[in-house]
Amino acid sequence: LTVDTREGEALDLTLQDDTRVMVVRPASLDDVKQGDYVGLTSVDSAGKRVAISVHIFADDLRGTAEGHVPWDLIKEPNTMTNATVAEVEEVGGERELKVSYKEGEGEQKTEGSQTIYVPDDLAVVRMEKAGDRSVLKSGQRAFLVVRDDPDGSRTALAVVVGEEGATPPM
Repeated sequence: LTVDTREGEALDLTLQDDTRVMVVRPASLDDVKQGDYVGLTSVDSAGKRVAISVHIFADDLRGTAEGHVPWDLIKEPNTMTNATVAEVEEVGGERELKVSYKEGEGEQKTEGSQTIYVPDDLAVVRMEKAGDRSVLKSGQRAFLVVRDDPDGSRTALAVVVGEEGATPPM
């Protein structure tokens, strides 16, 4: 697989048999319910976390990259929170999502939580496993998780592409 990065660099990547290929399709904020597993990219705005992208994971992807970590979607500081929705509340023109997640490793694993405000006009997508690799087409925008291999090559561990007009929000 050859991809052009957002910095303009062309990368040749190896796709292995176990490379995860996923698609995102349009969804709405009304689709986000208590108990859903979601990914929220957010920024700090006036002391509160405000989402700039939302994706709802299919049930068989629950637990994917769970936690709250620094992210690089935009130049300003932002975070990715993959978590379970504990509560959804309407707050003015936004929804307030209270989410919980596990963080850390082994016996050191602890519970974390965030409250993230989601503007009503924010695009939302649903992410699921692709039926096959035929969804990978030239010219598509994609999000990739890539491993640098000891021999200098790179391997795609996961590839996410859009369908039905959606683009990967990560």
